[in-house]
Amino acid sequence: MKNLAIITGAAGGLGKAFTKYLIDEVDEVWAIGRNKEKLNSLKEALGVKIKGYSIDLSDIANLDLIKSELDKEEYTVKYLVNNAGSGRMAPSTDFSAQEISSHINTHSTSMAALCNICISYMKSGSHIINVASQSAFQPVAYINLYAASKAFCCSYSRALNMELKESGIVVTVACPGWIKTDLLQTEMNGYKIKFPHLAEPDDVAAKTIKDAKKGRDISVYSTYVKVMQLFSKFYPHKLIMNIWLKSVKKYME
Repeated sequence: MKNLAIITGAAGGLGKAFTKYLIDEVDEVWAIGRNKEKLNSLKEALGVKIKGYSIDLSDIANLDLIKSELDKEEYTVKYLVNNAGSGRMAPSTDFSAQEISSHINTHSTSMAALCNICISYMKSGSHIINVASQSAFQPVAYINLYAASKAFCCSYSRALNMELKESGIVVTVACPGWIKTDLLQTEMNGYKIKFPHLAEPDDVAAKTIKDAKKGRDISVYSTYVKVMQLFSKFYPHKLIMNIWLKSVKKYME
């Protein structure tokens, strides 16, 4: 029986970091992403254990391919890492209905559906890692779609961990702050966007995996993000949102 890691958004910065850290723990890594060239480059860089799947997770029907592939051989899913995502900073009215649907399906619907598919192929000691964000801790204007979907991810993951506790399957939600990846908008309305306490993908992945192995249901990277988490617990969300609004006002004008 082959041990398997399934990683979505595998060719990007954080996904690639997870892939590098987990590849030696399994027999195969199924790297899921939309960009075939990036997936091929990942295989060239990390070797024959990588099996690339070009799948658009905004269409939940595409997950049938993963289920059919799992049924071809005897697999144990040792790790499922739901890392696929996208997002941009903009007023809510700038998002089309299609973009809203795509965003929610990728971050929430497909994430939960892929968990359900993989649980049947897991055993005690397997791990589900769902990547949320610091934005999950409170509503965040101008990235409200992103933040709301990450709040869903956080709540869903921690509840699922409780459901699966007796099975020995651990579910960990990662809540990092800003990470140095290609997803970050670097400029808006002529201004360079400043991101506080930018983290390296490798550091976030390493911390998340370490926390998952300790059986933790949430992994919060960096002292800065932990402080922000405490603020969200003990300070009114309206206050936190107003501070955020002042910091991004110039980008929106």
